[in-house]
Amino acid sequence: MADICVGIDLGGTFIKFVATSRDGAASEIFELPTPLDGGPTGLAAQMVSGAQKLVDQATASGDNVIGVGIGSPGPLDLKNGIVLAMPNIAGMVNVPLRDMISEPLGLPAVLENDANAAAYGEYVSGAGKGSDDLVVLTLGTGVGGGIIIGGELVYGAHQIGAELGHMILVPDGAQCGCGQHGCFEQYCSAKFMAQRTMDRIAADEPQTALSDIIASKGSIDARDINEARAAGDAFAAEAWDQTARYLAQGCISLTRIFDPDKIVLTGGMAKAGADLVEPVRKHFADLHWNLTEMKTEVAIATLGSDAGSIGAAGVAWRKFGS
Repeated sequence: MADICVGIDLGGTFIKFVATSRDGAASEIFELPTPLDGGPTGLAAQMVSGAQKLVDQATASGDNVIGVGIGSPGPLDLKNGIVLAMPNIAGMVNVPLRDMISEPLGLPAVLENDANAAAYGEYVSGAGKGSDDLVVLTLGTGVGGGIIIGGELVYGAHQIGAELGHMILVPDGAQCGCGQHGCFEQYCSAKFMAQRTMDRIAADEPQTALSDIIASKGSIDARDINEARAAGDAFAAEAWDQTARYLAQGCISLTRIFDPDKIVLTGGMAKAGADLVEPVRKHFADLHWNLTEMKTEVAIATLGSDAGSIGAAGVAWRKFGS
């Protein structure tokens, strides 16, 4: 008989489910569609349905489920297990999601920010395994992430810490939706790298294959820029390298503050793998101070989209496993 925790990763399109044992071994991850028209009740019912499947499997094997971890977009009231708002699902305002999952399952549950859950997944089973001090940067539409120090997630005094995408990277820089100027997100996310590159093309009309792509489909994305760079497009190479340097600058600041073992890059842009991490590492080394040797490693995440569910289960282990 073994103890098991269930992890649930709530996404805008799919909900992922996993069960993990104390040593981190994970079941096969499965997903169910995220219901967008049933409000909080319909969403909770779908989450309970998937979790119950894992509970039933554990019971049939003679195992004991001790708790459930839920990774959710926010903002959240973590202490009370409440989703304060969720822009992509109607009606998700001040919803006691933790209790709506816990009570029908008859199990204790813990609610966690989805970016923190993904960071904890990489800490438990991914690129950060074996590192007690870790920063995870999620590079996608925006920039998110999580910070783990001494094996514990960092939340801050007001539960809004680790908003890494809103560090100010470029003073008086581009306007951000958060109200600040020059945020990390505006310079290192896939979305805004593409937008910045399109703006430069419109203003300067450089010789680049990206102009033809814009003319054909109306826009470009980070993958287009990387593919043009790999094909020898000098303008695309400059745009890609500029983003890598901005990202390295942010990593330097994180290193000075937290001195982590690793900074792990995940999200859509991290799918570029070595194409992204190698230039980031080069700029990171060039920008690093000369007072001590460089010990923090910049790495690519290994769990991909599975990090959130595995991390949610890990958060449950942290809460209930003792």
